[in-house]
Amino acid sequence: MCGWPAWVILLFAIMGLGLAALGFLLALLKKPLGGAIVGGVAVLVSLGSIGMGPVGAMRGRAVTDDALSGDYIDASQKAKIREMGYAEADGCKDVGLALGSTPLFASLGALALGLVLHSRKKD
Repeated sequence: MCGWPAWVILLFAIMGLGLAALGFLLALLKKPLGGAIVGGVAVLVSLGSIGMGPVGAMRGRAVTDDALSGDYIDASQKAKIREMGYAEADGCKDVGLALGSTPLFASLGALALGLVLHSRKKD
């Protein structure tokens, strides 16, 4: 459905979850600033996972348009194929959002925990 962008989305999601876990671990092991920094990096990686969804959709639309660029397909068939191709390509946005939302929320939690514990440590 999504092709190689789905694998990149999955890679970013796994990296985001791993970094979020590391951020939580650092924050709870008396290194709250390190936990906040790693949590911030995890947020960026998780946003990369979500952002790859529209990139995959654009790629899928481009592939559909390239496949239909010749004159060998009837115009009515082109419209049906284009509609189905675009619908399938737009599924990549759903993949990005589905796989990227959990790491994003976990990363935001690690970032918030690190910042809160760091501010308490100063006092």
